[in-house]
Parts: sequence; structure tokens; C-alpha cells
Amino acid sequence: MPVCQQPDMLISSEWESTISQLLSEPGVTMVVGETDAGKTSFCAQLARAGFDAGVTTAVVDADVGQSEIGAPGTIGMATVDKSIESLSELKPRRLYFVGATSPAGHMLECAVGSKKLVDAALNLGARLVVLDTTGLVTGHIGRKLKTYKADLVRPAYIVGLQRKKEIEHLLIPFAKMESVKVLRVQSTENARVKPPELRAARRQASFHRHFHDALGHIIRLDEVSLWNTWFCSGRPLKWQYMKFIEDALGCRVLHAEVVTRGLFIVAEKACRGGRLCLLQEQFKTEDIKVVTADLLKDLLVGLADESANTLDVGLVQAVDFKQRFMFVLSHIRTVSPVRVVQFGALRVTKEGKELETLKPGVL
Repeated sequence: MPVCQQPDMLISSEWESTISQLLSEPGVTMVVGETDAGKTSFCAQLARAGFDAGVTTAVVDADVGQSEIGAPGTIGMATVDKSIESLSELKPRRLYFVGATSPAGHMLECAVGSKKLVDAALNLGARLVVLDTTGLVTGHIGRKLKTYKADLVRPAYIVGLQRKKEIEHLLIPFAKMESVKVLRVQSTENARVKPPELRAARRQASFHRHFHDALGHIIRLDEVSLWNTWFCSGRPLKWQYMKFIEDALGCRVLHAEVVTRGLFIVAEKACRGGRLCLLQEQFKTEDIKVVTADLLKDLLVGLADESANTLDVGLVQAVDFKQRFMFVLSHIRTVSPVRVVQFGALRVTKEGKELETLKPGVL
């Protein structure tokens, strides 16, 4: 069976043989390897070969930092309905919002998202599901991420692309599982090594494409649930307490609420010289989190329906705490089906410039 070749990528006979083996009994195929090992190219070759062979094929792109299907910070699933040269030619059928461009600190979202989109592909009738993954394969974090992702997804095949033996520590734990077949493939020498600057430039271009002509929407906070944030998860404080908090912190407070056993406070700007001890004494808690309103501006968010299925990726432009709404950029035509707003960890401008990655739990 002929295997497609990208113009700048020579496909080895080993790749051809492996792809033929995978197509002989199609199933969920998880592709792992270091950064620049050729994973995405292998996935494109396999997806095209599946289509050419008449096998119902889908791709789940879980490389959140260098997404080919969907915006960076998401996991995308697409069905293969044409002969392709690259995964970027595919249009996403489903998205899962992770909200970060690195799986470090977001392993749970990456694993759950991969599982949900693989299941979605199978439910659409795909016999071959190609799962592309990130290049995070080293150390404890890399091993844990790939191990538990494979445990959740339960692929029929794990294809390990490696130059020497650098990912053996990921492959060996699955060697004796009857339900998983481990295939080792030599990474192609023609795989392009992309420096960090190029990867950042590609993300910026992708974000820019996604947001430069996006529509502006008003989302009313009382009509949605907010995920992955303390904001709107507790009981708002009355104005008398707000005044006390402002006096104690020495700055204007836009929002304050009681959450679990503490306080979540949004200040207009950084409070300097405030007396946090007064708040701790008044509210009898040391769990007081104070953030500035600018952390919410340019925040990447996922817009999801009532079943928490991601409809699109949005970008917060402003929050009106008094009128209780947020203004968000998104390609979604209407926000009427949005019932969940998932807060991400990345702040990025609509031009695509990444501002900062927030630490887990900041918001």
C-alpha cells in the first residue's frame, strides 16, 4: 500500500511497514516521542493512508502547544474526509479546552480531553483513531502524563518514535499488556528541529488567525457556570464589607466573595502597604486571595455548552463586576448555547502575543 510523502519528508520503509501493519487491523493508535521526532508527520501519513485504504479515520491532536487542529491550548478531533498532506488541512469536529500550551501543570485536562475526544471519534464510527501527543516524555512528569493518558485511552497500539532509546521508559510498562501492542519506530532523520523561537512564532500566528476577526460577545455571569476559578464560586459580600476590605487593603476593590473557608478578592490594581491582618482578624481566616483585575483581561477561555462540550475558544477583553458580565472575543455566532466558561491559564493578546501563564489556583 503506497504511503503518502510530504514534499520535504522522505518516508522510510520502516514507516511504510508500520503503517501497513496498523491498517491491517485498525484501532486507536497513540503516537509518542520527543519533540521534533516526527510524530505529527507520522500521524499525517497514517491518517492519509487510512483514508486512501477506505478505513474510516479520525485524528485527535493532543499537542496543545503546536496544535494543528484547533487553536493552541486545545485538543482537537477531526474526521479525515480527504487525502491530506498535513493535519492542519483538517477541520475540527470537536474541541476540548485545556487553556495552556504546555501539559505541565495541566496533566489532568490533557488526559481527560484525549479520552473524551477519542471516545467522540469512535462514536462517529471511526475504525482508525490516530492520537498525536506532546513531546513531553522525559522525567517524572512526562512518564506520568503518558502512562495515565494511555491508561485512560486504552489504545490498541502505542507507536514509539525514537532516535535511540530515549522513550523506552514509556514503552516498557506496556510491553506485557495483552490489550496494547507496542511498536517501536525509528525517528526519521529528516524530521525538522524547530527552535523554541519558531514554536512561539507559530503559536502567535495561530492565535492571531483565530482572534483577529473574532466577534465580540457579552456573557452574563448569572447565566453561566465558571470553571477552574474561584470567581463566582462563593457568596458575594455586601457593600459594608467591601468598604472595610478597601480600607484594610488601601486600594479599590471591584469584587469580593466568601469561598470555602476564605475570601477571594479582585482589586483594581496591586494593593501596596495594605493590612491583611485586619481582614484575617475580621473574617477569622488566613485563606485570603487577592488578585488584580488585569489578570482577567486577555485571558484564554473555553466556551462550552450545557454538557461541557467546548464550542469555541474565547478571549476575555473586560469584566464588569457591577453589571455582572464579561466581554469576550470568539468566532461563535451566538453565545446563547454557552452554559460553561472554562478559565484557562494563558493570557494572550488578540494579535497572538503571549503575555503570561498563570500558576494553577491563582484565579
